[in-house]
Amino acid sequence: MGDSDPVTAVLARIRYDGPVPPLPDPAERVRLREAFGWTVTQMGSANGVRRETVWTWESDTPRTPRGEKGQRYARILAYMAAELADTNEGSAAAPPDPAPGPPPAPAAVEATPLELHYDFDVEDPPDFDWPEAQSTPAETADPEFDAPGSWNDLPEGITRPCVRCGQPTSSIVDGRPRHVYLQAMATMGMPRCGTRPTTPPAPAPQPPTAPAMPTQAVPAPAAPVAPAPTSPPAPPRPTSGPASRPAAPPRRPVATAGPSTRRANRTTAKKPAVKPVPPEYADGPLAVLDTSDGALTAHLADGRTMPCPAKTLQALAAWALDKKKIRLGAAKVHDNGFDQDPLIILTEGAVAHFGLPTDLADQEELRLPADHKTIKSLTKAGWELTKAGFGPWPRIFKRLDGKRHCIQLFLTPWGALENRVWGPAGELPAGDLARMLGTYARLVITPRGTVAVTGEELMTSLRPPTKAEWSEKDNKYVSATVPHTLHTVVDPAPCEAPDEHPVVAADYPEEGSRPASEALDEEACIWVRPAELVTDAERACTHVAALDVQVAFLAACRRLHVGTGPAIHYPRNPAFDPDLPGSWFLDLSHVETDPRLPSPFTSSGERPEGPGWYATPTVAYAVELGADVRPMEAWVRETHSPYLQPWYDTLRDAYLTVMADLGVTKDLNDEAFLTAMASYKDGDPLLVTLANAIKATAKSGIGKLRQRPNMGVDHVFGDPWPALKRLTWRPDIRAMILSKARTNMHRKMHNLATIAGRYPLAVNTDCVVYATDSLSPLPLLLGPDGEPIRGGFRLGVNPGSVKHQGSQTIDWALDLLADGVNIANEIKDASLVRAA
Repeated sequence: MGDSDPVTAVLARIRYDGPVPPLPDPAERVRLREAFGWTVTQMGSANGVRRETVWTWESDTPRTPRGEKGQRYARILAYMAAELADTNEGSAAAPPDPAPGPPPAPAAVEATPLELHYDFDVEDPPDFDWPEAQSTPAETADPEFDAPGSWNDLPEGITRPCVRCGQPTSSIVDGRPRHVYLQAMATMGMPRCGTRPTTPPAPAPQPPTAPAMPTQAVPAPAAPVAPAPTSPPAPPRPTSGPASRPAAPPRRPVATAGPSTRRANRTTAKKPAVKPVPPEYADGPLAVLDTSDGALTAHLADGRTMPCPAKTLQALAAWALDKKKIRLGAAKVHDNGFDQDPLIILTEGAVAHFGLPTDLADQEELRLPADHKTIKSLTKAGWELTKAGFGPWPRIFKRLDGKRHCIQLFLTPWGALENRVWGPAGELPAGDLARMLGTYARLVITPRGTVAVTGEELMTSLRPPTKAEWSEKDNKYVSATVPHTLHTVVDPAPCEAPDEHPVVAADYPEEGSRPASEALDEEACIWVRPAELVTDAERACTHVAALDVQVAFLAACRRLHVGTGPAIHYPRNPAFDPDLPGSWFLDLSHVETDPRLPSPFTSSGERPEGPGWYATPTVAYAVELGADVRPMEAWVRETHSPYLQPWYDTLRDAYLTVMADLGVTKDLNDEAFLTAMASYKDGDPLLVTLANAIKATAKSGIGKLRQRPNMGVDHVFGDPWPALKRLTWRPDIRAMILSKARTNMHRKMHNLATIAGRYPLAVNTDCVVYATDSLSPLPLLLGPDGEPIRGGFRLGVNPGSVKHQGSQTIDWALDLLADGVNIANEIKDASLVRAA
């Protein structure tokens, strides 16, 4: 690495003698690093640690760095503070002249196996946005300007590394090489080296606040929360390729521990920074087109309207991409990603305006035939469609000047908005629909199809698989994979794949012939306690009450390490390692569990009958309960990361924002929370719909990780299907999430039983029912001392907390339990609630 590298340049100027400066608080550590222009990756490189370790140093509950690395970290922060406080004081002599460095990196290079929206000639990278970060005092304060004539220029062709950013500069300010910063540059929104832009050029006027939308500022996707520190796993390397069978098992044994409890972790979402809207997207992320008096009108997300002159779809696409006429779209959500394409929603009137049918005749293919006149006209005009064709969510694109220009369409009469998620939103007035979908786009991401497709799009947008990297050999930017992302399509382990997958069908060609013990069955728990195990004390209660975990599957993604690389096979008695995501074959049928609790190891809640495959969180929970686990075989992934953490942060913040506008905030006490939750659905129907859509985005996005083929149409059992080509087709990650969600819930039920002697009557995915003497669930949450139960359920709006799902009389519950009915699935019907 040359001296032109900013990390090397800074380390060369730091003095390592003298007393070690004190470490600032975590918030100040973040501020200094971001104001100086460093990423967590650069800070980790400077200190010889992983970027996850830097996150732990900067988290709300930080891990204090110690030893030589801690001292270096403190000196780096002190150097940054001195440089930011007074740029007129030097700290060390400049290093020798470096080789000229590469130009600023573009956001991304060329198309990846994903369907990316733009590409460009890597020999002529386009302009790019400076990486955005949360606002800090150093970024919002007025920067120091250099007066004209206050610097000297080196002879032509000679440069030195800037003391602030390490990149070459020909300017010498006060005897030191540094980039100059003029007031005119600040007016134009250009960044000062080592900082972020302070003034957006020509900010768009603030849109009027719509009464149906959130009144607080719309947050941007949050930065990743620091993951829990883990030690890197050290299994033996395989003897050949990535799917080889090594002779030795993973080396690190697991010390068995007795039963333990965990304190319930109440997630506190930070207020995300508000990103300024780029001027090229001043009209918002989308427009809803409707006809009024025969004219086509575009309704924008901020409530404004403007005429749309387009008569054909090709003219509509050209109009939507013409920044002189309308500025639609949204900024990228990650520095390595792409800006979001404009979204155009066509109402029934707009569909008729463009000569399209009001519904699709082909209800199986859900697309126009390829010989339809509309598609012929688009093709003749040079526009193209994706392989999905022209369905409810068609994408139209054209390549111009080496770039791919796209727009996304939504056709509401064709069922683009799923009724089960959006309800009757497709029939809303155009202005209301624009405001609701515009709010969703700003809180989450611009919709790209169903909520499942949009959830998956959010994953890859927050964790782009590739980035632009300067190649000294080629003297240009090339596309490089990003560590800790899903950047390679990998085959699942045989136990993780569904029956119809080629790796399974090769061994079990008959559908349904694979033994259950050979398949990983990590699903949510659905269980009913046998009626004969209901105690007399429970029968003497007056009611049953249900607790429902808020966005349970999303909550399981928090700080969850999932595999990002291929599965490695260990066929002979590997030692269990809880830090390795994957699947383990072992026998848990010997583990004793109370029959009044569901088994934590199966989705049915029944005790396992023999050996089977289990995901890492399930086996780790067995160890936590005191079980002696002895895996016989394993498929594990040595490369892993908290890949879903930014996805979790974004959806959590979006959900909390909308719920807060519905009157359900994080600071409510238990009584106030129950009252607010009982009435929030009577609030603004658009906000209620938006909250449901955000929850569905999380749940459906996780389901998309294991999308199965559409059997019986064009798919033959054992043949691959299109979803397998996606980087995000990862059934192992879905299994990890569901395993974590189920064991999280069981842990709380176990603690409630151990401390307070309360046992569930039924469980349905994320809902659990208990017998009680009150319509209110509050008594269920308290221990014998009247205090909340350690490691038990907590009321709240945060993902992972619980809400009251409903109450019924004990007679109602006993009648259904006698018939084996899962009362957790029936209790929500409020019409059956009777007073005591």
